[in-house]
Amino acid sequence: MLPASAATPPPAYGKLDKMDAAEARHIKAQFLIHKVLEEATSSSSTARSRRPPTALVRVKARIGVRLKKLRLAIRGIRVCARRAVQRHLRNLRRLIAHGGGRGSSSVKPAGPPS
Repeated sequence: MLPASAATPPPAYGKLDKMDAAEARHIKAQFLIHKVLEEATSSSSTARSRRPPTALVRVKARIGVRLKKLRLAIRGIRVCARRAVQRHLRNLRRLIAHGGGRGSSSVKPAGPPS
């Protein structure tokens, strides 16, 4: 027994003496639909069979792990830098609030020498 696709050939253009315009459009549409379906089934079967090589998958996994470690390291550096900046700003605020801090008595106002 033949498969269903072999039993029914694809619709083709037919030249008849007199063909209605609507019927001609219908036959053309059937032909184009059949053509698109054939292309879709042929391309989907080849797309499924292609898989990336295992070496490439391993490399991608390694790159992913390295990127994750790098992101965590950058986050740690960013946290340390932020803490250092906050500490310096806190010290600067204290100096400003207390009028110069410890070394204020030894600082002389700038002016002409006497």
